[in-house]
Amino acid sequence: MPPPARAAGQEVWDRVWSQRPSAAKDDGLLDRERRGPRWALIVRCLEATFGEIEGLRMIELGSGRGDLSALLAQRGANVTLLDQNEKALAEAKERFDRLGLAASFARGDLLSPLEEWSGRFDVALSSGVIEHFEGACRLQTVRAHHEVLRDGGVAVVSVPHARCPSYRLWKLYLELRGWWPYGVEIPYSKGELLRHAHRAGFAMVATHCVGFWQSVGDHWGRSLLKLGPDWVHKRSFLDKWFGATLLLFAWR
Repeated sequence: MPPPARAAGQEVWDRVWSQRPSAAKDDGLLDRERRGPRWALIVRCLEATFGEIEGLRMIELGSGRGDLSALLAQRGANVTLLDQNEKALAEAKERFDRLGLAASFARGDLLSPLEEWSGRFDVALSSGVIEHFEGACRLQTVRAHHEVLRDGGVAVVSVPHARCPSYRLWKLYLELRGWWPYGVEIPYSKGELLRHAHRAGFAMVATHCVGFWQSVGDHWGRSLLKLGPDWVHKRSFLDKWFGATLLLFAWR
């Protein structure tokens, strides 16, 4: 029997992480995240669950450069970044050093046993990671979040939303032109994400969608036309159905 399908190949992520932003652009990326609705929801969830962010033990799985980890470290969390790509971890270390932030960095695979980190964290976070897996591996990546949490801990998982039309059309356009850079990327519906969370053993789960107009501005304006509006703040009644970012909050 063949092994279950995994994620995009190593060469895809080596190419992605070879494109390092300047310090000014990096600061701009973090500022946009800080001003956006996803960060507001994450802060609200963590403060409601734990009272405060300072001192929380947090791990970002498939961290890349650790955007959300950096923001949490600035709020006083004790952060660990886990990624299987050495270039991503090297960039993350450079970023944290430049910002004067403390963190631990480790190389690891979400589909491998995580005994070293089992039950150690208050928060398990991933952003733009688990949609890059196929088949049975999709459930395994959600289970990885459950494995590293202590009882009472919370997982925060951010993925592209399958029902966002602007994101889906933008992705299709890039694929047809041969410009899509991220290999396998299968967006999630709310139903699939909730099913995996329940099967992974989480006691309580909730989902939120944000970013309908941000997707239009970023994907079609800023990405393709290079002159789109910064709609990171713009809210819409369409968000809950067609927002580009789907967030899972799951408590162990």
